[in-house]
Amino acid sequence: MITTIETLPNEILLHIFSYLPWFDMLTSLWSLNIRFNSLICSTLSIDNNSLNSGLVITHGLSYNKCRSILFSLISNCSSLASSIQRIYFDGRSSIACDLSYEWLFTNKNILRFPNLKSLILIRCESIEPTIQSLSYLIEHQLDNLTLTFDDQVFKRIHHLTRASLPTSHIENEMIMIKQFLCKLFSDQCQLISFRLDISNESRDGSIHRCLSSSFYIFSNLISYQHQSYCVTLRYLYIRINQIRFLEDLIEHVPNLEKLSVELDCSLGSFASWRKSNVEILKQSKTNWFNKIQKLKYFSLKTFIYEDYEFIYLKWLLNNLNYIEKLQLHIKHDILNERICHNIMKSLIDANFIRQYCLPDLIPNLIYFNFYIYWKCQLSFNDIEIIKNSFKIHPFFISYQWTDVTCLFDPIIECQHLFSSFNNTVQSYNSFINYSYIFNWPPLYNIWYNLYPSLYLFLERFNDYYRHVSCIKVYKNSIQDFNKTDLLMSLEILSNMKENNRIDGLFRNVTKIQFGTYFDRRNRYNHLAIDQNEIRAKILAYLISMTVQLKYLLVERFEWLLHIVQYTSDKLIINTLNTVQYAEFCLSSCHYGCSEQVRIGKNLVPFLSTYMPHLQTLHLWRPGDFPWTSTKINIILLFAF
Repeated sequence: MITTIETLPNEILLHIFSYLPWFDMLTSLWSLNIRFNSLICSTLSIDNNSLNSGLVITHGLSYNKCRSILFSLISNCSSLASSIQRIYFDGRSSIACDLSYEWLFTNKNILRFPNLKSLILIRCESIEPTIQSLSYLIEHQLDNLTLTFDDQVFKRIHHLTRASLPTSHIENEMIMIKQFLCKLFSDQCQLISFRLDISNESRDGSIHRCLSSSFYIFSNLISYQHQSYCVTLRYLYIRINQIRFLEDLIEHVPNLEKLSVELDCSLGSFASWRKSNVEILKQSKTNWFNKIQKLKYFSLKTFIYEDYEFIYLKWLLNNLNYIEKLQLHIKHDILNERICHNIMKSLIDANFIRQYCLPDLIPNLIYFNFYIYWKCQLSFNDIEIIKNSFKIHPFFISYQWTDVTCLFDPIIECQHLFSSFNNTVQSYNSFINYSYIFNWPPLYNIWYNLYPSLYLFLERFNDYYRHVSCIKVYKNSIQDFNKTDLLMSLEILSNMKENNRIDGLFRNVTKIQFGTYFDRRNRYNHLAIDQNEIRAKILAYLISMTVQLKYLLVERFEWLLHIVQYTSDKLIINTLNTVQYAEFCLSSCHYGCSEQVRIGKNLVPFLSTYMPHLQTLHLWRPGDFPWTSTKINIILLFAF
């Protein structure tokens, strides 16, 4: 008997399947009939970089599902394995992902996907089996690869060395990584697009030097010297902590068209030149056109702390003065009069941007996008002077690049200056430019100082509320939120509530993240009652202002309990009813003070009362759970 769904044409079924996770498709629809099997294979073969395309193995996916569905079918159904062209693997926070990762790489099962073209590995920890498989894939199959090494890979050798323990196995892993990177940038690699993150390596680590000529000689890798060019690579993103890696890389990517660099330290850290060579660098006339002459786009995110680093930046940009598109994000987050000299004390205006943030000659530039985060003191008059400087500067007038936004955050004392030029791809929506302020990546232990105050965000919320679907409130990973910021933000939210404007302004918000330190090591921290009360009111207002909240991430579970304790559950009881995904850090139920134990025991009653439609619960905690009776999908994260 033909069911209703089987009467639908293939085009509609394919559209429906595109919204289903792969494991739901295989669980519910695989083996129903030959037609559905074929449509599932067609759906899985699509590689459009969307979240659901291909196989997505991430937190929330149990190992039993992978083992009973994916692993079994791949072993027994060649047509299914052949259809998969993209695999996305994120193993940052799930034991199930660890086991799945082991299955994929230990026995080279990933090679069972003969048509695999795109592979995304957000965490790479098992070095030897992974590199063995990847070495084959980059040479014979893959077009696109994203590779992020887990920080534990680099921490292991650091801790073993400090403890004077044998490190031969770890050192062999480091050599394997270096050799693999050499192969990636040689003619033994056919990648078209590559995203690499090795920023977790120690600041003086040797992996960042693996592309230098001295490493080839020292490591006896002479076989790579005559094939040290990857001629297929067109698009490259690297996240590093030593700029020398970029300088060496230029020699190995002659056909590169787009290059994006994120530097997790200051621009002058471990550069190939020294501060004493600044004058030589100023006079340098080098150019990289003959090395990467097809390059059209260059993007750089970095920190700058001293004058000489702007000299280096100028030298770097002059080497690339032939490009067509330039994006530059600079952060200076330390106000230190002792190290701030002539350049660092300058007003960041149009003259400054033209002199230090652009090449001397720009014959081909048609797109320029910049964001400057600068620790400083500014008055209202200073802000107006900065904005007007672009409107009267001949260079920016000639390119029609006169529209900029300048904000000053009085709480953390910093300037935000970013472009809103009409001829940039982001001109259709000036709000998108605000994302530069809020989307700087986590950088070791200093990242929490880089985000703006909540007050600055709320103060200008009227300008961009239509486009806001996610609100993130950042804090220091050790201390609590800035009390001044919370008090000023609370006043703004209270005025919104009194004027009955909340539902309209926040009608598109579906996700709230309150706090930043989501980690097993985040333990209970007793604070003064007034701090808990102020924070509880802010969180209550933020939650109550939404009408379709689906995702709620709160750094500490007890902060939700504080809402009921210090405010009123009337603010949250209706809005939490729509939450489908929740994530918290939770105290242990087995040890600690009685207050910690009480908090842990309140979890299930709270969720049953306020989040009846919760589907997924993601918990970070330092111990095991004494209860598993809830029907929701709980992701358990244990620390050993």
